[in-house]
Amino acid sequence: MMKKFLTVLLMFSFISISTQSVKAVKFEEGINQSKPMAVIVYAPWADGQAEMIQAFDAMEQRYAEEYNFAKVNIATEDAKAFNARFYIYPNLPYVLLFRNGGKVSRFLKKDCVMDEACFAERLDFFSN
Repeated sequence: MMKKFLTVLLMFSFISISTQSVKAVKFEEGINQSKPMAVIVYAPWADGQAEMIQAFDAMEQRYAEEYNFAKVNIATEDAKAFNARFYIYPNLPYVLLFRNGGKVSRFLKKDCVMDEACFAERLDFFSN
């Protein structure tokens, strides 16, 4: 009985650990690191933001070792720090890629972010 309990407990622990998502960093924390960073800028009321965040999260799972990932909701405090250094464009949502502390950047439109092959190609090209 105890052996079955421990087996089930171990199985649930493994499932719990393997399904945890990678945690996105805060914008200010990520921009100051040496890894390139992908930032999704969105508003909760913007068309397509849920689907775009889902696509962004999938890429975060895939590229977590090579990139920092951050989310900037323009209705939060993080947006103030972001907008102090960069400009929040009106056509939300979108993704910006940064490297060298934000000195080099690239804008990715929604259609590219929603296309996994396009997004992956841009990440690979930008990091090299």
